[in-house]
Amino acid sequence: METTKKLSALFCLFFISNQAVSESEHMETFCNKSSRNTTSNNTTFNTNLNTLLSTLSNQSSFANYYNLTTGLASDTVHGMFLCIGDVNRTSCNACVKNATIEIAKNCTNHREAIIYYFSCMVRYSDKFFLSTLETKPNAFWSSTDPIPKSFGKFGQRLSDKMGEVIVRSSLLSSSFTPYYLQDTTRFDGQYNLQSVVQCSPHLDSGNCTTCLKLAFQELTHCCGDQLWAFIFTPKCLVSFDTSNSSSMSIYLPRSTSVSIRGDNKLLGGMVLAVAASVFAHLGL
Repeated sequence: METTKKLSALFCLFFISNQAVSESEHMETFCNKSSRNTTSNNTTFNTNLNTLLSTLSNQSSFANYYNLTTGLASDTVHGMFLCIGDVNRTSCNACVKNATIEIAKNCTNHREAIIYYFSCMVRYSDKFFLSTLETKPNAFWSSTDPIPKSFGKFGQRLSDKMGEVIVRSSLLSSSFTPYYLQDTTRFDGQYNLQSVVQCSPHLDSGNCTTCLKLAFQELTHCCGDQLWAFIFTPKCLVSFDTSNSSSMSIYLPRSTSVSIRGDNKLLGGMVLAVAASVFAHLGL
């Protein structure tokens, strides 16, 4: 299997599966068509939205997470950005800046939208959403190269390790980067299993754990037999990668083709009831 470390192999995720990787980091944009639309770019809501997006862009120079509310009554808009935990300030700012520009351009006159980039996400809504557990809309991407048979019981190892990482991350609510954890474990002297999880800081530890478990469940159903895979949801992210060198980053895939999957609806404010059988099935 041919491998590559080209920096141009950053992910550009659109609506078509099996696209070639491009230089863009843009994953996908979801504009909520069910929310009440504005009728003019000159409305008070849009003025507040523009102020909010500009503030988010500016604040991304100083932190990897920020939220803001502007306006009053029906013109209120809530917003946030979240950068992946190991992204530096310069990269976070560049990602959020691009995301705020694109979300404003692509979701004109929508009162709720979310955009995913490779390194960050940006969201706004006319409804308060910060502390609500949500897993949709989400976006997946993964390798098209399957796990080699020589990796043995990879699925069980992945489930066990991710369960451990999820539990550990739930204890990090007060850390410098809340709920972010990256783990690298070597198996059989053959490959590294790199695991990354992160939650939005506004979730409590219980909802963070639930979000990560549900995201991991979806990821394994979609892509658990691939060399690497990633899911970004409105409140958390989960990623795993395999390599035979500890120097390789989880965020630098080694194949130039990706399988792209995503939901096409924004289900704002959806609270998820989680059955114990789901977690028993996952072994978490």
